[in-house]
Amino acid sequence: MSVPIVICDDSSFARKQIARALPAGWDITITFAANGHECIDALREGKGDVLFLDLTMPGMDGFDVLEQIRAEDLPTLPIVVSGDIQPESQQRVKRLGAVAFIQKPVQATELVSILDGYGLLELLHKREAFSLGELDFNDWCQELSNVAMGRAANLLAKVIEEGIELSIPRVSLLNESELRMLLNAVGHEGTSVVSQGFIGAGISGETLLFFDDNQAPSLAKLLNYSEQVDDPLEVELLMDLANILVGAFLKGLAEQLDGRFSQGHPQLYLHQGRDVLQAGRPQQQNLAIELDYRIGREQIRCDQLLLFSEDSLQAMTRHMEASQS
Repeated sequence: MSVPIVICDDSSFARKQIARALPAGWDITITFAANGHECIDALREGKGDVLFLDLTMPGMDGFDVLEQIRAEDLPTLPIVVSGDIQPESQQRVKRLGAVAFIQKPVQATELVSILDGYGLLELLHKREAFSLGELDFNDWCQELSNVAMGRAANLLAKVIEEGIELSIPRVSLLNESELRMLLNAVGHEGTSVVSQGFIGAGISGETLLFFDDNQAPSLAKLLNYSEQVDDPLEVELLMDLANILVGAFLKGLAEQLDGRFSQGHPQLYLHQGRDVLQAGRPQQQNLAIELDYRIGREQIRCDQLLLFSEDSLQAMTRHMEASQS
């Protein structure tokens, strides 16, 4: 008898990746859910004896799903698969009833070990291995960014000993005028920006970290700076923050591409977020990925923008296609 499985993730690439990691001989029926509401509906219909659940989703996120499962006493074995690997997140899902936590990108060996530990693989039948099928480039970029963002947040959470709330990465292709509009929107007055180039694995780009100057005292407190926040200290604060978030993000991204990035020297635009518009970027189409962090209990906002050159798109497409093999 087939085991009903629900795979819930807002990324179609992530859903397919989990399905692909399942044992080829396991007799199952898979239901995909793109958000928490679809997941709960599927569980109510008895389609999920086992649930693979993402955490960062729009609307009803993974934490909400686990709370609803508990409230309705829905019969399922919840296994969280997430890029948000902060200790606080892992502890929270365990308290809410998750039986296991798997770090993205999912590894088949770890997944099989967990399933076998619950006696779910005793009866295996012939079943073809799941194919990822045709991949969507934006969805693939979003999932890679989601994993890398989780690595960055985890490192920062360990430093400040408080949790980081993560956004869903937004991926888009922008021409010059669209890019200027975006930079103008996030780089407003009273914003400081740390800009840093990177190159590797046939890919080059720039990462921009935007920070509201009004929140500098709160950030200083989190990072254990006791002095009054003046310009020299704020420079140090922002460089420390960029070193943590940007370094960990790029490392997490490069690892998924089986490469490494070399990072250029960071440039700081203190209190002059709009000046980043004049930084001499090439007049071509850019792949843009927008990320939002909410840091600590005070929800200190920090926005990150990654810009990949037009020449990088071909290399990234090759990396995506290689992930299918």
